Amino acid sequence: MKKFVLIVLGLLAAGMSATAGEKTFALATAGEVDAAFAERVRVRLEEHAGVAVRMAPAIPLEAGQSLEAIGRAAAATLGENDHSILVLVRPTDEQPQGVCLPHERFAALNVARLEAGADVEHVERRAVQEGLRTMSMLLKMAPCPFPLCVLVGYEKVEDLDRMSGNFCPPCQDRFTRYAREANLRLVEPAAVEAAPAVE
Repeated sequence: MKKFVLIVLGLLAAGMSATAGEKTFALATAGEVDAAFAERVRVRLEEHAGVAVRMAPAIPLEAGQSLEAIGRAAAATLGENDHSILVLVRPTDEQPQGVCLPHERFAALNVARLEAGADVEHVERRAVQEGLRTMSMLLKMAPCPFPLCVLVGYEKVEDLDRMSGNFCPPCQDRFTRYAREANLRLVEPAAVEAAPAVE
């Protein structure tokens, strides 16, 4: 009986330590980015990517601060169980659409650029698409040539509205494999309710 109890306790401890060592992506905001918008983006990133994404505290934004500086400040807040951080930024001045530096473990997306000619729903979709793209870059994945993949190249922010919001099946498999190799905590996709029958 004692052996059985010790074996069970050993297995539980091993399971807990494996979970404790798993990493997550962090998502933060900087500048005037709505917290509810950021939470919706976080949930959709987690659903589409299949990896854990946690909300991190907001990053203070100083006037004239570059996206690189914001990203570096965000990366300095990463905990031991964070893989990297994605920051949704509303800068106070003209900034590029985004920056991603995998070797420094951060990406920063300019939300103001994503708003060009879009309603709230499209801005959220664009943020999720760009989030998926930068998360894949943070895992050192390459772009995809398949036109129905979120990782295909584009020229203007408006092109995102015509692009897929998901990985193609090979890229989803590759993303999951890279996530496992990076010891990211995988999450099950949310259950999809069946559509009601049409009479």
